[in-house]
Amino acid sequence: MLEVRDIFLSYDRPILKKVNLKLNDKEILGLVGKSGAGKSSLLKILSGRSACDTGSVHLDGKVLPHPHSLLIPGYKEIAMVNQDFKLDPYHTVEENIRESVLHLPIQQRDKRVNTLLKLFELLKIANSKAHLISGGEQQRLAIARAISNRPRILVLDEPFGHLDSMLRLKLSSYLLKIREEEGTAIILVSHDGQDVLGLCDSICILNNGILSKKKSAESVYYDTKNPQIAQLFGPLNKINLDGETHFFRPDEYELSSNEGIEINFQRAVFVGGFYYNYFTNKLGESLILYSLTKLNEAQYFHIKRKN
Repeated sequence: MLEVRDIFLSYDRPILKKVNLKLNDKEILGLVGKSGAGKSSLLKILSGRSACDTGSVHLDGKVLPHPHSLLIPGYKEIAMVNQDFKLDPYHTVEENIRESVLHLPIQQRDKRVNTLLKLFELLKIANSKAHLISGGEQQRLAIARAISNRPRILVLDEPFGHLDSMLRLKLSSYLLKIREEEGTAIILVSHDGQDVLGLCDSICILNNGILSKKKSAESVYYDTKNPQIAQLFGPLNKINLDGETHFFRPDEYELSSNEGIEINFQRAVFVGGFYYNYFTNKLGESLILYSLTKLNEAQYFHIKRKN
């Protein structure tokens, strides 16, 4: 188990304020926060690539060495993949993986390289130079390199940032394979909460240097107490009722035939499998309601919270 205790970091202002975190074996954790929230700083600290002002990082109850005492930056038990991938562009896919396991005996080395090529579906491009393969393939190669020495924990900084929807689904399946076949715990960092909702066992939010407790995807999604944070996880409706402002998700409603909040249908947009239905109310506020069919005849609804 990885444990971060009382991490404090400041530059010209506090970046991380007494951050505490526990990551269980084989857990997939989502770490979400706005750009500039300190996510990358926290990753560098817990992976041994940067020092904090105060606090410590523990693995299985033992304090990991201070980063300044390491000859090579980073803890071998914690692998990190940044957005730049750091591949050798003029070496082949296979060579990029092989170079990271040169310390192994030849037979073990060959077996490990072949296992990773199969796991990440890179066999067909094994002899291609890294700079000639696609961005998605480069990312898979970078992750394969990162886990080649069987780290306990894999940390991914904004892994979904430049991927389309199909590649995001593919990457999610690869990460689940890593957990199942390698037994690796994973931390996913993103400024877009929707990237982590369907993949992570638990989610933490970093806001103003403070890290929240771990929560389930459902509880995070339907928690609208902080609208700025809630908007990181998808569309959020805001409506004024009797002088009070209410926030709710597009699926937190119940249609009514003749009472409730009066709405005027504007349009419906099909997004694959369901519709975004756009409405306005008497105050001119815009609302989105999700549904399996168009709600062009809807006139009234009630807010029906799920949390």
